[in-house]
Amino acid sequence: MSVISYTGGMSRVPEVAAAYARLVLQSGQMSPADLLEGTGLTEHALADTEFVPAAQLTLLFRNFAEHVNDSTWTTQLGTRLNVAAHGPLGFAALSAPTLGAAMDVMGELAACRNTATQMSMCETDTHYSLHLHPATDDLQFYRWISEVVLKIIEIMLATIIGHPVGRNVVISFPHPAPADATALCATYDSAVRFGTGETSIAVPLAWRQLPSPLYDESVYRANLIECREMIVAREQANSLAHAIANRLRNHFDAQCSPGAIPAAPPTQEEVAEQLHMTPRTLIRRLKREDTSFRALLESLRREYAERLLGDARLTVADVGQVLGYQEAANFGRAFRRWYGRSPAAWRRSG
Repeated sequence: MSVISYTGGMSRVPEVAAAYARLVLQSGQMSPADLLEGTGLTEHALADTEFVPAAQLTLLFRNFAEHVNDSTWTTQLGTRLNVAAHGPLGFAALSAPTLGAAMDVMGELAACRNTATQMSMCETDTHYSLHLHPATDDLQFYRWISEVVLKIIEIMLATIIGHPVGRNVVISFPHPAPADATALCATYDSAVRFGTGETSIAVPLAWRQLPSPLYDESVYRANLIECREMIVAREQANSLAHAIANRLRNHFDAQCSPGAIPAAPPTQEEVAEQLHMTPRTLIRRLKREDTSFRALLESLRREYAERLLGDARLTVADVGQVLGYQEAANFGRAFRRWYGRSPAAWRRSG
């Protein structure tokens, strides 16, 4: 079993896109005044803000849940918050080359819309799954937001495969089945399990390589870059390593775009200038996070090398060029240091 965690990108205060709150407000099932009671939010503030602290959204959700007395309100909200409604995140997922890549987008870049949960990807011999983890102490809110997010992801999967996902897809919740579980389960097309110890949505492993009919390389790369820029802009003060990693990811994604002019990754000095600090300050702050610019660059080169070598359209030399190696031999030496074999041998074994 392999697991990839996306724990970076957390804001200082967990928050969620204000669209979640606005859609609840627009439901018409209770007055805005009653819905917003005790939250510290106003209709005017919600109309003008992009994100809502999770603590305030928790109170809004609680007011709504107590009024509607309907366990399916979360999945109804998820249906209205379809993937396309998530802006660059949704467009990046829908334009990804494969179903697995779309799931990776939702896992890796969810922080540009929601930092009240963390994500990780897990691969077993039979399934590929996206796992949610709480980033707040309120487990009731985590349960609500998880039900919403998993419905959004289920709709994304259905959009890519062109029909409802059916029981081949499994949604898991850690808590025991509630008294009204039948009603909630009926709102998902997937098989739903309770008491599993995890919050996740899993697809058959073979689905990971399903090509997306909506794939558009230029749209995909452009929206990946925009998502990461959003995260960097909001969270640079919290994690410099995360901000730099996102800038380097954007460089590599831009190099993957059709017609890109080959360019070396930005240097430590160039990144420091972009972040309005001296190289010495950058080094010192990264050291406090137990990393360095060189370590971040090498880690991302390894990650992208493995990913790009899986694309049969690219030669080994193409992959090396994307990663900033002007000479194929230099890429080969680096790859052998990472994996103990040449890029070509690694590709054949895969």
